[in-house]
Amino acid sequence: MDRLKDLGRIKVILGENSGRFPFCNSILIDDSVQAVIDPGAGLQQLRAINDRQNIEVVFNTHVHFDHIVFNYVFDHSRIMVNEPESIYFRDRRKFIEDFGTSQVWGDAWADHWLEQTARPENLQSKTIAYRHEWYLSMARLDGTYRWGDVFDFGQVKMEVIPAPGHSQGFNVMYFPLQGIVYCSDIDLTAFGPWGEDYDQFVESARRIAQLDADTFVTGHESGIVSKNEFVSRLDQYLELIDRRDDILLEKLSRPRTQEDLIKEGTFYGPRIFRDEFVYCWEWYMVKQHLRRLLKQHRIVEKEGIYSRV
Repeated sequence: MDRLKDLGRIKVILGENSGRFPFCNSILIDDSVQAVIDPGAGLQQLRAINDRQNIEVVFNTHVHFDHIVFNYVFDHSRIMVNEPESIYFRDRRKFIEDFGTSQVWGDAWADHWLEQTARPENLQSKTIAYRHEWYLSMARLDGTYRWGDVFDFGQVKMEVIPAPGHSQGFNVMYFPLQGIVYCSDIDLTAFGPWGEDYDQFVESARRIAQLDADTFVTGHESGIVSKNEFVSRLDQYLELIDRRDDILLEKLSRPRTQEDLIKEGTFYGPRIFRDEFVYCWEWYMVKQHLRRLLKQHRIVEKEGIYSRV
């Protein structure tokens, strides 16, 4: 049985395991036109919704595994994603390159990834890196949308609000008539912000908090929170970026390479080595924080060796 939180025409599909990765909290728009946003809540829940509802369109706020993983369940719906990230549906190798996995593991690994994810026997395998859902859920794209677009479902209108920082095309979905915001991965979790540009992420999060809405729905864990709670928790959430900077600065009291920092499991610990894709999270996060600290002139780099100023 699905776990729906009823907010009128907007319903929150609470993700399995409290919406922790590789699941997320999804949105069901139950109106004259029915839609789902970020289908990552869980296979059985989403299958049940697909069976009983006439879902015309599925929106992906961005192309991360936990937010696209069950696109394939909605086999009669239009799949849509933001325009900048639509390239990843057309060229999966481009996704691997931009995410950094090709740089970490090499071009041969990219070929291996494309081969393994295409194998049906890897459906819902324990290794995220090779799950067949990558292949199934990126196999079809029926349309794109842009920042600023407005969609009319009947009694519900949805505005696409730009929120760069988490990914290049990332956005949140705003329902002004219902006073609801779906924040997706601006999620207030202890995991903290993750993204391509942390300065942009902070700017986007603070702007989203100013939207005229009473209810904020996060993509992970917390789920439904009031505006007051969202605003009050936002500082603590964003401070995790600075805390990670401090961890790096402490480690760079003696010179290290980026590879040294990754192999030490600076942010995630030894668990990063269990999955080749998750290992790349560490690589990517270390890279982004080093870039941020260089920009702030708090560290220096010479011939690939970083040290604290």
